[in-house]
Amino acid sequence: MIAARAALSVIAATCLIASVAGQSAPAPGGAAAPAAVATPLGPEALFTVACATATLEASPIFVTAQGPFGPRMQYINGGVRTLANTGAHAATNATTQMLVVLRDNPKVRLLFTLAEGNYRIVAKRSAGIAKLADLKGKRVVVPRNTSAHYYLVTMLRSAGLGESDVTLVNAPATSMAAAVVRGDADAISMWEPESENAVAALGRDAVVFQDNRRYREFFSVYSTTDVLADRRRRAELVEFVRALRTATERLRDPKPFLPLISKVTGHPEDQIARSWEHHAWPFDVPKDLLDIVTEEEKWVAATQQRPPRSRQELAGVIDTSVLTEVRNAGR
Repeated sequence: MIAARAALSVIAATCLIASVAGQSAPAPGGAAAPAAVATPLGPEALFTVACATATLEASPIFVTAQGPFGPRMQYINGGVRTLANTGAHAATNATTQMLVVLRDNPKVRLLFTLAEGNYRIVAKRSAGIAKLADLKGKRVVVPRNTSAHYYLVTMLRSAGLGESDVTLVNAPATSMAAAVVRGDADAISMWEPESENAVAALGRDAVVFQDNRRYREFFSVYSTTDVLADRRRRAELVEFVRALRTATERLRDPKPFLPLISKVTGHPEDQIARSWEHHAWPFDVPKDLLDIVTEEEKWVAATQQRPPRSRQELAGVIDTSVLTEVRNAGR
């Protein structure tokens, strides 16, 4: 039985459906596509975690599935949307998608931030770009309605520009750097490893704009009030988070795990190794998370044509009880 469950976990884990880093699956041309309605899990289903399997930020989950908790869990390609209709018991995503999903699934709760993506805009000097303000009138390849899109918006604002001052270009998630090199775009706003791929491909022609005080990706772990209130599933969630913390600590040296991460994500090991430094692994609720998410909410609300939630309302979506339980158990 344990072997069968472990096999099921591996099958689900290696389902390399193309995905946008914890955001949503890309439609043709790179635009974010609506997620399919999650299939409900049966009462005896393994503890199920939905994560975008092409993302480096989800690496601790891949490592967790190889450890002692592995036979009791499975991970599937997805994200916070999958929590709807009991399609998963936990999920990962950037906060952008949480803010989008809360409209239709107010039961979602942010437990803690697993990884921070230190985003960058990579542009071509040969396109006449030397400073951020030079992006005006330029073409930027970016996945729409994602954290990378919001990062672009915040950086443009810092230079006195608006989103309408640039032309957004679509491209598949793993072809964005190539689009810049070919001249289909003048800059890229994207997570890793594609940003690093752009830097490597452009060489001396690359100019990088980065200010993670304004925004960085909070790739967080989520669950729902239903799971948190269910005695059995909550206990599994606590055990998963405990195992996830151990896996995250082991990844301080990612080298032993590069073959695994490469196999699951589909990214070559050298790309992963070069990109790793552009992540942080707080395993906490960052002190400025609520401040940044409150600002991000204004942008998401505008895209959904609704009033933004208040800071107090957003604070109510953060539930640190599982994280506290895990920490207390270790004392």
